[in-house]
Amino acid sequence: MKSLKNFLSTLAVMAVIAWILCSSISAEAAKKVVAVMPLENISGFTQYKVAEIMTENLMVQIANSGNYTVSERAQAGRILKEQGFQNLTSGNPVEMGEMNGADYSVVGKVTMAVITKDAGGNVLNNIVKKLDGGRGTIIGQSTSFINQIKAKVAMDVRFVDNKTGEVVFAKTFEGSKSGKNPEMTLNEACKVAAQNFLKEVQSVNPFAARIVEISGNEIYIDEGSESGLQKGETLIVARESTPIVVKGKIVAMKTNAICKVKVIEVNAEYSICRAENSSAIKKGDIVKRG
Repeated sequence: MKSLKNFLSTLAVMAVIAWILCSSISAEAAKKVVAVMPLENISGFTQYKVAEIMTENLMVQIANSGNYTVSERAQAGRILKEQGFQNLTSGNPVEMGEMNGADYSVVGKVTMAVITKDAGGNVLNNIVKKLDGGRGTIIGQSTSFINQIKAKVAMDVRFVDNKTGEVVFAKTFEGSKSGKNPEMTLNEACKVAAQNFLKEVQSVNPFAARIVEISGNEIYIDEGSESGLQKGETLIVARESTPIVVKGKIVAMKTNAICKVKVIEVNAEYSICRAENSSAIKKGDIVKRG
């Protein structure tokens, strides 16, 4: 009898684990998959592996957005090599992305990467030395915190819809950062460029939902996991005001931000948010990412 109870208990635990895994897989499957192809470095900069650093930053930013799933890079590289793509940045991005089961492909090149002395840091350093006047060491020690390195990068990127073959956008994105360590500063500059890329991606297909029900401080909206929404996100509630008219046609509506809400539950087709004070919120208000 005891062994039967243990078996049933184990079976119950396994069932719960399986349910959790299925729920997780279902939520992930609802997100669009992006294949980030390894970028090519044509900048002439060889001190650090800037193309690899930029590719990694693109993957991290896209994955952390919560709207997309990034296909695993090593798997993408293996599949492409098996198909005969010696140069992973060449070839048809649609075919390459589809081989990896992706909805979109990111293809690009690092066109500029430079590390220079930060002029502002040098000026501040000279001021500190002048104030010190050669006496004592306290002021001199503070110079170790002055940024004296500046990194600047640029990449030309295409964001391709693998289903249609359409280039959604093709733009140049830049990033710059100041710091003390050259390699770390270069990485931070790549991060800024990747963040600028993500802003463009999100503007192409921005998240927006409508409030369909209000129960106390709980707000029900008409979008869920299928739109890439995640539990814990903070959203902005806004209300449409006056229309924007161009050549006699309404092309958009002005919106006024009301408050912020937090996503506490995400289902396939709807979600529940919580507001600290829902008195100013009405059905039909827009909920969007800030």
